[in-house]
Amino acid sequence: MIEPYRLRVEARVRPREVDVPHPVLSWAVRGDRDGQRPVAARVTLRRPGAQGVVWDSGVLPGEAVSATYDGPALAPDEAFSWRVEVEDDAGGRGQAESEFETGVGDWAGATWIGRDPEPNDAVDATDRDSDASVRPTLRTMNLEPPLQLRRAFELTGEPRRARLTLSARGLVVPYVNGERVGGDELLPGWTDYPSRIQYRTFDVTGLLRAGGNVLAAAVAEGWWSGFVGFDQRHHAHHYGTAPQLFARLLVDDEDGTRTVVATDGSWREHEGRRRWADLLMGEYLDDRFATPGWTGRGFDDARWRPAAVLDAEPGPLIGQRDEPVRVVDELAPVAVDRTSERTIVDFGQNLVGRLRVPASPDTPLRIRHGEVLQDGELYVENLRSAEATDLIRSSTPTEPLFTFHGFRYAELTGADVDASAVRAAVLSSDVEWTGSVTTSSPFLNRLIENIRWGQRGNFVSVPTDCPQRDERLGWTADVQVFAPTATLNADLQALLTRWLDDLVAAQLPNGSVPDVIPRSPGTTLFDYGAPGWGDAIVLVPWTLYRVYGDAAVLRRYLGPMLRWLDYVAARNPDGVWRTGRGNDYGDWLSVDEHTPKEVVATAYHAHATAVAAHIAGVLGNTSEADRLEARAAMIREAFAGEFLTADGRVHGDSQTGYLMTLAWDLAPDEARPALFARLVEKIEQRGARLTTGFHGVALLCPTLARFGRADLAYDLLFQREFPSWGFSIENGATTIWERWDGWTPEGGFQTPEMNSFNHYSLGSVGEWVYTDVAGIAQTDASIGFEDVVIAPRIDRRLEWVEGRLQTVRGEIRTRWARERDEIELTVSLPPGAGGVARLGGVERRLASGTSVLRVLATSV
Repeated sequence: MIEPYRLRVEARVRPREVDVPHPVLSWAVRGDRDGQRPVAARVTLRRPGAQGVVWDSGVLPGEAVSATYDGPALAPDEAFSWRVEVEDDAGGRGQAESEFETGVGDWAGATWIGRDPEPNDAVDATDRDSDASVRPTLRTMNLEPPLQLRRAFELTGEPRRARLTLSARGLVVPYVNGERVGGDELLPGWTDYPSRIQYRTFDVTGLLRAGGNVLAAAVAEGWWSGFVGFDQRHHAHHYGTAPQLFARLLVDDEDGTRTVVATDGSWREHEGRRRWADLLMGEYLDDRFATPGWTGRGFDDARWRPAAVLDAEPGPLIGQRDEPVRVVDELAPVAVDRTSERTIVDFGQNLVGRLRVPASPDTPLRIRHGEVLQDGELYVENLRSAEATDLIRSSTPTEPLFTFHGFRYAELTGADVDASAVRAAVLSSDVEWTGSVTTSSPFLNRLIENIRWGQRGNFVSVPTDCPQRDERLGWTADVQVFAPTATLNADLQALLTRWLDDLVAAQLPNGSVPDVIPRSPGTTLFDYGAPGWGDAIVLVPWTLYRVYGDAAVLRRYLGPMLRWLDYVAARNPDGVWRTGRGNDYGDWLSVDEHTPKEVVATAYHAHATAVAAHIAGVLGNTSEADRLEARAAMIREAFAGEFLTADGRVHGDSQTGYLMTLAWDLAPDEARPALFARLVEKIEQRGARLTTGFHGVALLCPTLARFGRADLAYDLLFQREFPSWGFSIENGATTIWERWDGWTPEGGFQTPEMNSFNHYSLGSVGEWVYTDVAGIAQTDASIGFEDVVIAPRIDRRLEWVEGRLQTVRGEIRTRWARERDEIELTVSLPPGAGGVARLGGVERRLASGTSVLRVLATSV
């Protein structure tokens, strides 16, 4: 049997907002016998209930795992089903089906609506200052209550098909007849709002009925008008001053009648029990201001205000491009510390989310959040201006809706609630986790989990730098150094492609790439790209192409890549990157060693240019490839002339300097042995301890292994003394720290101005754990793991390792284990995949199915 599975449209499962006219349909394949090979595939597209086929791909080659629809442009507001059929080399056939819907074609007069900005004393208003026990702070005192918007309407017949499409300038939670629609959080996410705001479509057929119905929405400020980042000169109102809603409901009855409900001046608005809500500051919820039943039928909204039409133009609305944020887990406390003044709840894991709490009807429950404790109390200095405080007075168990926090510990004061009943709702972009590595070492498993939890908490709509303090920005260097690890852990094809669209939208006319994406228009702190930061425009698309095998990502971003590289080259015609380095962060947060910034800059200039030359070649643009390769060769020569010495040293004599020089082939062949010897000497002199920052750390273990010292790479991996990954684990880390010295016994906490305990960048060693510890890698020429190299590096500290990777072609599994005096390697590949296994000097060709290789333990 052969079976296609994991069907995707534009890298998403059953999307309802496909607004590209010629989408890519993709699938993976699994089989049931060794050596199985797909020989043909076929995709057909239909409209549900319609006779015949809308589109037929024709017979595709067996290795195909995607097809681009190339018929007439798909019409909007339509539903389609599609089928993929696969045939194997023994005549076996398998098929699978899925669905998708196209995006909006006609907004049917929908407008952006919100709270009327003009005061109106004639309507019912609530007193925000009536509770002396809840005092707004200087930052929250001017926050407005989130919007409560509703619209009653009639349906003449039973609904046959109903679709609610909506977006917000801010954050929205929709309701139909009192029921919350979908499980999305922080909808519609954060994008480059001036160029694109995403909309989402939901099937609400089952929530409607003939007769009276109500469509309602709660809307809060979010990234649109709330606090974002740390620029105190412009800390909020980056995009607008107040939240707004945009929605269209299409209902087709059984008798063919179509009803359209769109946001306009007929909607009603009133504030409710959520008194303020901000992503950084927190949320205040108070039942005394509640309007019970406002989302459902039978509610009297006569004293509510008419909603104001604030903008009649839809603006740059696009269909949702990636998976939304959702609650992906729920954690119970592992410990509770109670005194007469406060209760501290420990969830045992640094996470991102918010608390679900028991009822507290009489006294507000104040919740503060923190990542670590100091002398048994909550440590919040590293939050900077983010208050991360929720206030809840509720007659029923509840949780905030429009905020999130980075925390392991929560401090409860005020209301006396059962702390053991509190739960932490974990928020993350709801991507598929495609890879995992498990080992015989609990220590290494903890490191792997720290990397995964750091990724989970920092991929919340955008890939952020940290989830707790007043920042939470999409720093470009952080993404590019971690993307090779992140894309093995999870399917990020859609999320990172959408993020790259935001990057291109923010790119300056001169080609410079800002340091943070999305770029907040209220600040100019990060406009001019820094080495390693701006280079994300080259390196992230290359990572996506290598992992997912779709050259469209290269075609899409080649132009912006060239603009960035030409921007740098024009300012540094001799190849050494001396000028135009923006904020120039160097090898950010290295420890005990400094790498000269011009070394880091020029190394990145050479590396990114060489990668772009290869990209141009992949795309068949030979003239551009030749131009870029000539430039890359010139920069490598300039690097060697400027920074390499005759006695085998790199200017600055730092670990990172040697790593960049060796990993990116910046030195002549004859100079490499001496450079590598010096790198090894420096590491061993420090007792197998590192000094690398964000840029160097990703190269550390791969470079040592490539040049024959995998044993030293393992020594670094298992190191527990400062500085190391193990040092943080020994001191309670459950995510990756921002700094190696975030806390030390001698110095205590590092500067609170910048000291996050959940920051994925230094976790970029995770890629090496997949490729060399579990042994799941691919050849340099391979894309999408079509040609694998299974070559785990065996270490005495491990008895066994298991790896799993869901690739675009199917699932790869590896396991190596010590079996008496042998090492046994078991490999499982999907149909049609191939490659080679290497172990202890033995090499074996691999085909699909399961293969086993055994060698003497003494040979590895």
